[in-house]
Amino acid sequence: MQPGATVYFVPTTAKMIALTFDDGPNGAATEQILDNLKQFHALATFFLVGTNVTWYPEITRRIAREGHLIGNHTFSHPRFDHISVHDIEREISAGAAAIADVTGVVPAWLRPPFGINGVGLSNVCHDQGLTIAGWSCQAGDWNPHSAVEIAEHIITQATPGDIVLLHDGRETLHDINRQSTVDAVYLILERLTREGFQFVTISELLQHAGPPLAEFANGVRLLGLHVQDKPIHPGGALYIRYFWDVPAGWNPKSISAFMHFKNADGFQFQADHTIPARGDVRDLVPERVLVIPANALPGVYQGSIGLFDPAHPSIRHRVPVQASILSQRKRAVVLPDFLEIQARSPTNNHVP
Repeated sequence: MQPGATVYFVPTTAKMIALTFDDGPNGAATEQILDNLKQFHALATFFLVGTNVTWYPEITRRIAREGHLIGNHTFSHPRFDHISVHDIEREISAGAAAIADVTGVVPAWLRPPFGINGVGLSNVCHDQGLTIAGWSCQAGDWNPHSAVEIAEHIITQATPGDIVLLHDGRETLHDINRQSTVDAVYLILERLTREGFQFVTISELLQHAGPPLAEFANGVRLLGLHVQDKPIHPGGALYIRYFWDVPAGWNPKSISAFMHFKNADGFQFQADHTIPARGDVRDLVPERVLVIPANALPGVYQGSIGLFDPAHPSIRHRVPVQASILSQRKRAVVLPDFLEIQARSPTNNHVP
């Protein structure tokens, strides 16, 4: 991976995900999370804040000693859009120095605080030999959610290649209460281990990277997508996450993505969405609610996904598919037996 690049999802057929923890180390919370990881023979990635490292050096050394990957989360957790490029560089360097002083290892990964890149971050990371880490899956555990809510959100989203965002601390506060996250981690590990998932560091996840689902002629790549697994009925709704990779200078207004659905009886419908430009890592995953038409016929639907010019939304103006691990038809990638719509009308169609 080139320094200055961003990784937020890894296309892979291996049933692996990467748990990541921001804002530590943090007293009892980090210790308990390490205990849970050890119990399930799981590895994770910890993005540490330099000032917290100086406060909890023994916990930092334990993270490294037990084989987890340590990443840089700056020294004092500032918003990069509120400081200069020079100060961004100093924050990253100071965070790295604090980690190296305690562990002897200079981190090769950076996660920007709050998931905000700020101006010039890619160049700074390139110069310092750092890869930028985003995420593809999160449960908002920095807010007051219960352990069950946090765990269920991650468990129902989990798909191979996910990089999961969690928090064992809160910025530069010491020994902050993160018990909901601690308890959620145990539930996540127990459930997903039972389902056959392996928990690895981001670096190891990258070692199992495969080709994207599709590459288009304009340089856009579809790394993968994830559809919420739940019974769906006419008039119902479900979430879809799209994992796109775009070239530098991408203008999201110039091209839109479409997902088209069609069953054997010819009933069809479509959902479009914009693809985000390169920017803050917190904004990289388009998550859309797919609403099933109320008059949709029950049955199995084939999906197809591609790109088109919004000014000319026709087959002739679709962007050609340059390569794909799936079949292609009419300048789109075909997803066979993609969606099943059931006939029974549910009492509640709300997306959970």
